[in-house]
Amino acid sequence: MPNRVALVTGGARRVGAEIVRSFAARGYDVLLHHGHSPDAAAALAAELRSEHGVRIEIVQADFADVHAPALTVDTAMRVFGALDVVVSSASVMLMHPFDAVTPQEWEQTSAINLRAPFFLFQAAARVMADGGVIVQLSDHLAFESIFPNLIPHQVTKAALTQLIRTTASALAPRLRVNAVAPGLVLAPDELSEEAIKSFLRDVPMSRVGSPSDVAQAIHFLVDAPYVTGIVLPVDGGRHLRR
Repeated sequence: MPNRVALVTGGARRVGAEIVRSFAARGYDVLLHHGHSPDAAAALAAELRSEHGVRIEIVQADFADVHAPALTVDTAMRVFGALDVVVSSASVMLMHPFDAVTPQEWEQTSAINLRAPFFLFQAAARVMADGGVIVQLSDHLAFESIFPNLIPHQVTKAALTQLIRTTASALAPRLRVNAVAPGLVLAPDELSEEAIKSFLRDVPMSRVGSPSDVAQAIHFLVDAPYVTGIVLPVDGGRHLRR
């Protein structure tokens, strides 16, 4: 039997790279999409081919281009001939004060974080066999309003919740569509130790999350045949404060 096939967008770095690793470790062939990280993508692909003996192919596409999501799915079908799982991880997070956000930044964020997932799902739904699974990466910031420097990011991630629900309804029972909403995972370099400690006061698990935490949640959703249309918090319990 051929290996199952996963497409992971934004898979070259950080959490996306760990997601790719997790699929390779489970014996999947993977189409690794990246936007602008060719060296990281090549190094990761070489590592996983050697370690797991699976096929890791690379596709570059800028998801600000309206045609890029469909072309990425077309590449998966051309290279592997099948597509079992799609993980939509590509996103952009621009940090600016409320009065400094430009129309161009708003459009870029909306295009990559919201428009691209919809057209990725649409293209995937046309070619995936019954039983296929789509998983979107959302963000705990979709449900919080205390970070005024991230408004375009938060708004687009919040809109993904409705996109997941409506797409899950539209594609059921043939395909399942879910999302994970990570909390603080891989703290940004610019975040001070004191800021991290302050954030963790509202996290019952009292630690920063890891990319592995996110990957494990994704595989739960991939393997749970009666679960669709949910956004699963992976935030150490921070959602309990809401």
